[in-house]
Amino acid sequence: MTGWMRTLHKWAGLILAVQFLLWMGSGLVMSLLDHDKVQGHQYRAHATPKSTQWPTGTLAPSRVLSAAELPVQSLEAMWLRDRPVYRLSNTARTWLVDARDGRSVAINAATALAIVRADYSGPGRAGTPVSLTTPTLEVRGHPAPIWRVDFDDDDATTLYVSGQDGRILARRNDTWRIFDIAWMLHIMDDTERADFNHPLVVTAAAGGLWIALTGAWLLVAGLRMRKTRRACA
Repeated sequence: MTGWMRTLHKWAGLILAVQFLLWMGSGLVMSLLDHDKVQGHQYRAHATPKSTQWPTGTLAPSRVLSAAELPVQSLEAMWLRDRPVYRLSNTARTWLVDARDGRSVAINAATALAIVRADYSGPGRAGTPVSLTTPTLEVRGHPAPIWRVDFDDDDATTLYVSGQDGRILARRNDTWRIFDIAWMLHIMDDTERADFNHPLVVTAAAGGLWIALTGAWLLVAGLRMRKTRRACA
């Protein structure tokens, strides 16, 4: 039994060794990367909280709700740059209306560019906003439409703005992109890069545990066999 177990242990170990190297290598890469750069904070303008009072003469929330053409599950008063707006949302979408007249507020290219310029404090220049109708891997998990704006700084920063309510959805750069590749290799998910308990990674982890247990068993069996041989000599 020891002979075929040793052979199986050896070949299974060789197969799993590649994934073990990827696990250790990707983990090392992620631990060495600067956390602030990965989060996109190095060029983020941390603005002080807006102290401007909510203007008088704005529409009451009840009036905005009664005029809404779609069902509304939540309503929030907020500022879009220097413009008072109401953010309305339901399970399907989010949209903005002007708090002063109730008109719909669109997040166009010019608005998206103004938003990212206010959020960015680095040396790069902003490129032309690009409209995304389908989320990419860099902004996965967020609904379209989305505006993408690239900056020509040393880390190739990209800011993503929601085309629904003007929020900054993500701050990406080359440091984050390296982290994302390492994360993909670490969890063995090259599609969504979010599932860390899929069958492939569970199988690999179970195989690693089996390698460890059989290795310990073979070690004990080898020591016993050596002791038996010495006793018979």
